[in-house]
Amino acid sequence: MDECQEWLHNLLVKDKLLLCDFVREEAKKQRFTRGQLKTARKILGVKTFHQFDESGSTQNWFWSLPESGELKCKKK
Repeated sequence: MDECQEWLHNLLVKDKLLLCDFVREEAKKQRFTRGQLKTARKILGVKTFHQFDESGSTQNWFWSLPESGELKCKKK
């Protein structure tokens, strides 16, 4: 498993649901590129959720692992 994939999996398992911008900032601190993060997200099957409020959609997007939370490795 790729280092970025493992890092992202561990981050999302720990916190369940995280703001996309937060994940990107933390990945940057770990020196992962945006491309590495995107690839890791796809391989792990990360789910994305757009937040809505009474006014409609917000700027907030969240990431989480599939319901089972199990490590999922798809081949490229």
